[in-house]
Amino acid sequence: MSNYEPGTRILTPEQVLATASPHRLLYIEAFPGSGKTTVSNQRFGLHRYARTTDHRAVVAVSFTRSATEEIRSRVSRQWGPSSLTWPHRIVTLDTILNDLLAHLLRYGILHWPGGRQELEVLDTWRSHLPTTYILDKPVLALNGTRIVTDSVRQARRGSYVKPDCFASAVGEGRCTHDNVREVLQLALRIEGIRASVVTYFATTIRSLLVDEVYDANDLDLGVIRLAANAGLVITLVGDPWQALYGFRGARPENVPRLLSQLGFERSELQTSFRWRGSAAQTSLARQLRRKERAVLPAGQAGDVDVVLARQWKLLWDADPHILPLAVRPKTGQFQEAVCTLLLNELAQSTFGRPAVDLIDARTSLGIMESDTLAELRPHLRNALERLAGQGNLVGIWTDLAAAMVTMTPVEPSESQKRTPRAALANLRTRLEAAREGLVPGMTCHQAKGREWDRVGVRLEEADTAALRRGLDPTDEAHRALYVALTRARHLSLAV
Repeated sequence: MSNYEPGTRILTPEQVLATASPHRLLYIEAFPGSGKTTVSNQRFGLHRYARTTDHRAVVAVSFTRSATEEIRSRVSRQWGPSSLTWPHRIVTLDTILNDLLAHLLRYGILHWPGGRQELEVLDTWRSHLPTTYILDKPVLALNGTRIVTDSVRQARRGSYVKPDCFASAVGEGRCTHDNVREVLQLALRIEGIRASVVTYFATTIRSLLVDEVYDANDLDLGVIRLAANAGLVITLVGDPWQALYGFRGARPENVPRLLSQLGFERSELQTSFRWRGSAAQTSLARQLRRKERAVLPAGQAGDVDVVLARQWKLLWDADPHILPLAVRPKTGQFQEAVCTLLLNELAQSTFGRPAVDLIDARTSLGIMESDTLAELRPHLRNALERLAGQGNLVGIWTDLAAAMVTMTPVEPSESQKRTPRAALANLRTRLEAAREGLVPGMTCHQAKGREWDRVGVRLEEADTAALRRGLDPTDEAHRALYVALTRARHLSLAV
């Protein structure tokens, strides 16, 4: 009888070599569909149980909660729940940074306002503090080793917390993940603090695996460098062709320099399981990776399982049978959050999946309990029915906004209550097309790491021109296009 569970795949030779590599510093370059998560899962378990007398942690990190949860669930299924008992863990890199700042505060290496050592770290200030459109963004800075509040003048106005509210919240021990990063970015420039961090890593962690390393920014790469200096076993996993987060500060161009300077050994996962049985997709992937000319066959939304584009606007402006999973009304935070809840109702009923920004929308509206969302659902469904029935947009919005104000803690300004006509009109066209069937639409960023049988790609003129010339992996727009074109198991179409 086989020792493998149904559906379990025996590792390929290149996966075995990557998993069992004895090198302390290892970089694994993983092509699309090559089993990156499988190898990460296996390598985590191998290190977790290899040295049972060493009680330091084996840690795996990624940059998003969804990616982290995927690795965590795989590890738990493969190695059992006990593999993740403390101190071993799989978390976001932000969690590691939070722990690092807490350590520096606890040992008096840094000093928080009011002497606080325990912090409440928020995803965002939304729904926690009132915001206003101002030029000065409140930030945390350092005065010696003391953390202080400050502000940075921006080129254009943004929705920021008022400085006095920010200072008060910081004094109470609250901040965001971005604020933690602000502090550490400055602190790690100080030689004595860097030495403390090296000691902290050396005494608490023995193995660190970093998923999607090309999403790392300068701070992240600096932390990896300090972990390497501390003697940790470090595994970095990624693909330079799939680096998409330059707009968030990622510095993929700096990863090769780090690998070279620290002497990382290199392993590659080139064999893709995604395109087996599809000569068309195999050929397309090979052309793209070789920077050769490529042409996509044309198709319609009804021919594919999903439609991808580099921007949400391209999806909303496309065939109304495409339902994008995020809204981007050019209005305010309240309108965007409410429209997201409307979109979520439609997406859940049509595809059985949530809108992309549902969590942010709930946070913006202060909906912390699932019961509140359930109580709002009849109002959301009623609004969708009225939209489908060609009801007046202003009347539909006024009633829905009133329900939101009554049932949630938000108090939107009068400008925030204005009817988002374009967003509602977009939803109406999708409701009209729903009778003939809808196809989910998402951006390349949301599609990263996922796969479908047949994928439609919404191309801009620049995309078509890039494909004619051959893609350049140093161009982020080209990398986004590459990600979109390598999601299909069988066929990619231009729609």
